[in-house]
Amino acid sequence: MYRPIHSPDQPVTLVGGGEASPALLKTALAHAPRLVAADGGAGHALEAGVLPEAVVGDFDSLGGLDLPGAIKHHMPDQNQTDFQKCLSVVDAPMVLGVGFLGGRLDHQLAAMTTLLQEPRPVVLLKADEIAFLSPLKLTLDLPEGMAIGLYPLLSARLTSRGLRYPLSDAEVAPDGLISTSNHVEGGPIEISLDRRALLVTLPLEALETVLDALAR
Repeated sequence: MYRPIHSPDQPVTLVGGGEASPALLKTALAHAPRLVAADGGAGHALEAGVLPEAVVGDFDSLGGLDLPGAIKHHMPDQNQTDFQKCLSVVDAPMVLGVGFLGGRLDHQLAAMTTLLQEPRPVVLLKADEIAFLSPLKLTLDLPEGMAIGLYPLLSARLTSRGLRYPLSDAEVAPDGLISTSNHVEGGPIEISLDRRALLVTLPLEALETVLDALAR
């Protein structure tokens, strides 16, 4: 598939129109310095003093923002969200997303659905938390006592180790067993799944550890 934003060797940051402080956006850009805005997310970029290299979407919330030099990909298809449209034009091994959590609940739910549809690692950031879809095997070296949430977006079989409340080959599902409000017991945690279906939430301070693990 042709993707005009070509960054095959480093992650890319996407900024949406949800909650996105300048400090949070700069945290993402420290790990993924190339920036693409989803429609009105360009306003967050300008607020942070950063010009996105491209703006993607139906432009219903772009307004009259001055974006000199930015590539504009007008994609009016209403069957896709601006988040999905951004992902469709970005060629990168990993994506960080700011401004896709917080704000309207339906927008956040749509972002979770997009994570299920996207095969590449995507990490979403908000003020104090990150969320991402776990690969089939995941090992994270996190400090003892750190809060962690494991929420199945689809039914799956889950084994988790190194947590206060571990699971062994358990059937988890959004309408059944979940594993939110959990904590790290100390040492590496291990997650094993039979399908990509598990949303992991962690404090923002775990971002670098998560990016290193997802890049392996």
